[in-house]
Amino acid sequence: MKKIKSKLNAKKFSEGNFLNINKLLTFFIYLLIAYAIFSVFFVFISRLFFPYQLEWMEGGEIEHILRLLDGKCIYCPPSLEFIPYIYTPLFYYIGIPFIKIFGVNFFSIRLVSILGFVLLLSTTYLVVFKTTKNKFWSFVAVGLLAFSYSTTGFWFDLARVDTIANLFMLLSFFFLLDENPKRNLLSAFFAFCAFYTKQSFISVHLFLLLGLLIRDKGLFSKHFLLYFSLILVSTIIETIRSNGWYIFWNFTLPASHYWIWSRVVTFWSIDLLPFYSISLALILGYFFVQKDELFKSKEIYFLLFLIGTLFNSYFLRLHYGGYLNVLIPFVISISIVLPIIVFRFQQMFNSKNIQTILLTLVLVQFCLLIYDFLTPIPTQKDKGEIEYLLNNFRETQGDVYLMGYNFVQRYIGKRDFPHYVLVNDLLIANLKEKESFEREFIYSLKTHKFSAILLDDDLTLKHLDKYYYKTDKFFYHRVFNTKNVFRKEVVWLPKQKDYSN
Repeated sequence: MKKIKSKLNAKKFSEGNFLNINKLLTFFIYLLIAYAIFSVFFVFISRLFFPYQLEWMEGGEIEHILRLLDGKCIYCPPSLEFIPYIYTPLFYYIGIPFIKIFGVNFFSIRLVSILGFVLLLSTTYLVVFKTTKNKFWSFVAVGLLAFSYSTTGFWFDLARVDTIANLFMLLSFFFLLDENPKRNLLSAFFAFCAFYTKQSFISVHLFLLLGLLIRDKGLFSKHFLLYFSLILVSTIIETIRSNGWYIFWNFTLPASHYWIWSRVVTFWSIDLLPFYSISLALILGYFFVQKDELFKSKEIYFLLFLIGTLFNSYFLRLHYGGYLNVLIPFVISISIVLPIIVFRFQQMFNSKNIQTILLTLVLVQFCLLIYDFLTPIPTQKDKGEIEYLLNNFRETQGDVYLMGYNFVQRYIGKRDFPHYVLVNDLLIANLKEKESFEREFIYSLKTHKFSAILLDDDLTLKHLDKYYYKTDKFFYHRVFNTKNVFRKEVVWLPKQKDYSN
């Protein structure tokens, strides 16, 4: 009897220890969740009123909205007056009332993204809570997504399309999970909104449609019909309004981009595994264990969501021009799926020891995502360097072409010109639609239209060195959407030789 009592006491002592450890681990995870949310919103507030671009293509988003306010079509033939970004237009339509209320500035459009991110975090919480009915694991999902601000290029608050597009994607997924006729139509509508904000999101939804087809063919038919009808109608309307240029900018030109094959490996070795290796290992382990049950439950949606977002992020990262922001869809799916599968593991094993291991792994996963939240915040020195750059061109006679500062040139009373990325995309493309613009651009260089051109020293531009020469004058400024990188921008001036004949 004494031996039996001794064993029981030892077992109770052991369980008590594990219970205390698990409480401590849970406390530290909550602490990191709070830190993640605090840090991301501290950065948002610190950057919201910064009067210059935080990322070099932010200004172009404002130009699109201003063009719509002027009653002009944004999908037009390319010219030195305007070249559109290669995104579908819903973000610009959403930005119109914000510009009208808060004025023509970066604040107005960053506010759109910040509000979108608040809704994105809320929807993340709701997706996990809908599945687990557990507040702790729902907050874990929120914390993981907030901590991913760094790994996705400090992008969530920028005046760019991505946060809103991802919000629509996740809202569609949230309503899809209900398998309810009315909510199913809402899912189709928000999936269309994601496409109409950033057309590449169609690839994510195709995977989810496969899950719906497997689970409920009736719901699939209605969903499919509404989703593709909205895409078809919007495409026809935009194509007619733009005389066909909508198709060129959103589908033809992006399809002509080349591939960066080195990222086949670096996508994993640099972008993901150093930060999400624990999450990916646990997720893979769970789906392997549950492979025989997946098609019998709604968990097929989570697997296909994960695969669809991975395909989307991987495809765009390999594509020319794909920066860390393209990781956001996959990071959202990791943030949602990890807490759900850890919760499922707890249910499967129902062991304090296993729970301790799982909580420890989640805690380590959070630690892998910790970053210095002061890094992306512009300082007075950063602001001064940009103002010094702009002031150098303020008194220059005639037009200047600051190729990374469209919209910002207005601050020094200079005319806007298309962003370098847009010009270069066209010039390197093997497409007949570029020919008129290329002739115009060459003529502008040949006739020395620009008193000075400012271009990143790491970049090249076709035809430039024939008519302009690189000077020794350059400017440095910090890049806010990455870690500790500076951009060196060099002044180019017209060559003295007369090319006008």
